[in-house]
Amino acid sequence: MTRGRFLVAVLTAAILTAVPAQAQQARPSALRAEIDSLNRAMERAFASGNMLAVARFYADDGVLMGPRGSRTAGRKDIDAYWQALREPKSWKLEVFDVGGSRDDAWQLGRSTLVMGGPQGDRTSIVNFIVIWKRQKDGTLKIALDFYN
Repeated sequence: MTRGRFLVAVLTAAILTAVPAQAQQARPSALRAEIDSLNRAMERAFASGNMLAVARFYADDGVLMGPRGSRTAGRKDIDAYWQALREPKSWKLEVFDVGGSRDDAWQLGRSTLVMGGPQGDRTSIVNFIVIWKRQKDGTLKIALDFYN
């Protein structure tokens, strides 16, 4: 296991241990409202079929880490990752908890993504941790998206 993957695993374990799985009632805050709003906008972009718009929620130097050690990093690869998805149907992002600061926030949640296909719909349900970073233009973008 690389040092980076080890640190992500330790961070994931620490956050998931600190926040019960049933932590559906997140702290009321401006940060929570902003992240909720970004999640709804991502769902709308997905529903429209515009996968490049979904990719634009990630920072140019963002990283996606998934099961079995998969890793996608940087604007070009993140754009390609999202544009490779075919027949998007629906995406629901549940926010379990939000924390951190206005400029460096984290989000725990669950993603339910439905894609069409020749053998019918496929549903993928994963838990995730997202690290959001405030950009120079004032927007929050995803710096790290770790899902399993």
